[in-house]
Amino acid sequence: MAAFASDSNAVLAELEAADRLLIQQVFKPIGNEYRVSIPSPGSTEEGRPLLFVKQKKMKIKEDIRFRVSPDDDAHVFMIKSKSVFEFRGRHEVLDAGGAVIGMLEKDFGRSLLRSHWRVRDAAGAELLEGHEASWVVALVRRLAGVVSEWLSALTWLPFNFVLLRDGREVGTYRRILGKLRDRYVLELQPELADVDRRLVVAFAVGLDALQDR
Repeated sequence: MAAFASDSNAVLAELEAADRLLIQQVFKPIGNEYRVSIPSPGSTEEGRPLLFVKQKKMKIKEDIRFRVSPDDDAHVFMIKSKSVFEFRGRHEVLDAGGAVIGMLEKDFGRSLLRSHWRVRDAAGAELLEGHEASWVVALVRRLAGVVSEWLSALTWLPFNFVLLRDGREVGTYRRILGKLRDRYVLELQPELADVDRRLVVAFAVGLDALQDR
């Protein structure tokens, strides 16, 4: 694995310029951790890690921190549940100083058949939404988890998302099969250039971490 970047401003600048990101889950006995990198064009292998993400376990409020170094606890932004035991699926994205950048919001009604999330700015305006790419695959995965233990393997069917803005597709998020740990590639179209990349990265990591993938 290549050496990691350590300057937070440089890292955020690289993220803002990127239209393709890779999110790699890291094996840890307790808690979820991830690395975020920019893969080479056409590749699904990790690039130089830009962010190291740690989800704190045993917390009554969700706490996921994005750092530029694996050895430094200081974070450049984070995801935190809006309230204790957040039943409404609302998670704030905060900058290093604690100011709200935006919010990730799960639409529970629409998520009954396939997972559906919204990304909002600090004022609450919707910036984009994402839902599972195939309602058939989503439904089969849900039924497999409750119908029979023999079908439990089907819960690992591809977990892919489509990102939409004003009803138009502006990105994709797909799981790379054949890997021991979860790996996702996020591809973004120019229509998302004005959306804070911290929100987009938080959304991508949250799709795995907040849904216990």
